[in-house]
Amino acid sequence: MAEGSRPKASVIEALMNFATVEEMASKPRIKWKRDPKGVIPLWIADPDFHVAPEIKEALIKAVEEERLFYDDDVEAREAMAEKIRRRNGIEATADDILITQGVLPTFWLAVQYACKPGDEVVVTDPMYYPFYRAVEMTGTKPLYWPLEMEEGYRFDIERLKELITPRTKLIFVCNPHNPCGRVMTEEELRGIGEVAVDHGLTILVDELWEDIIFDDRRHITLASLSPEFEERTMTVWGFSKTYGVAGLQMGYLCATNKEMMEELRSIAQGLLRGASTLSRAAAKVMLDDTLKWWREALMEHLHRIRAICEKRFAEIPGVEVPKLEGTYLMFPRFNYGMSSEELEEYLLKEARLRFTAGTHFGSRGEGHLRMCIATSEAIINEVFDRLERALEKLR
Repeated sequence: MAEGSRPKASVIEALMNFATVEEMASKPRIKWKRDPKGVIPLWIADPDFHVAPEIKEALIKAVEEERLFYDDDVEAREAMAEKIRRRNGIEATADDILITQGVLPTFWLAVQYACKPGDEVVVTDPMYYPFYRAVEMTGTKPLYWPLEMEEGYRFDIERLKELITPRTKLIFVCNPHNPCGRVMTEEELRGIGEVAVDHGLTILVDELWEDIIFDDRRHITLASLSPEFEERTMTVWGFSKTYGVAGLQMGYLCATNKEMMEELRSIAQGLLRGASTLSRAAAKVMLDDTLKWWREALMEHLHRIRAICEKRFAEIPGVEVPKLEGTYLMFPRFNYGMSSEELEEYLLKEARLRFTAGTHFGSRGEGHLRMCIATSEAIINEVFDRLERALEKLR
């Protein structure tokens, strides 16, 4: 297959729509190993797809070239900077890039850079729980910016302004948003940037899900909107959600503010060791247009899966489902007189389905369950067959 060319439809089907419950149970993935055999795992944001052949080839080639010794990461950082210039609209260089073990360490790094114990960090409610954990572990205080399902999880900038105090130092942004599934608008992003500039705040933007965008929406990188925003912003990306390679444990942070990057490197030194030589060797094919076909095929498949989910949820009484704009994580709310934790446990026992309780993502997740829909049509239909039977017993 020529570099960057699209495989036949049958090949793509075999890569993205092959999974059955029985087959996945035999795979070496924690997603399918944590619970007893026969349980369908929806709890972790890990796709049930094969890895793209170009990624496998790059890894095998790296082993054959014995890229297993100490080596620098300049080549990978140059590829990351080129991608950021081309796709994110930031004039980054390799010197503006810090490679990390996924995006999670950058949350801690941002707090260490911007805050002292007792300072305040803006987080949304709901939000991916490792953001909360980074605040908790650093002795800082969370300021909860509420996102309301009834408002379409709109990022209300006036509410944000009301939160800010003299102790506020950092704003955490997740775009596309986990678990709400929102893709933020330019107006919302500009509002956050203006608040940061007005109050002298730092921003960390997690753009891990930048490729998973539905309905021809446009992903916008906050730091690209103005030089003033860029000066205050560190932006992070990774590979695990688009390509299903969480095991490579590789993310990357960009900050074009030279003093900010110098301080981040100083904090990280001796603690964050970047990614392996093999991971870095595979980075290029995921950063350039070699796998443009994969990104396009992935979204075509996910549009079909989302349509199945929307249709099946519409047939179940007592369930409200926010429109999924980005990510492959749905966040339905169940009106069955049970807490999120109670419903999670009930569906595990009764339906052999493992969701994540909504309260893991903040108080406004009560009544919700988060579910990963990056799977095959066969598995997602089995999920809803089981879900319908179990919920029918509660009505």
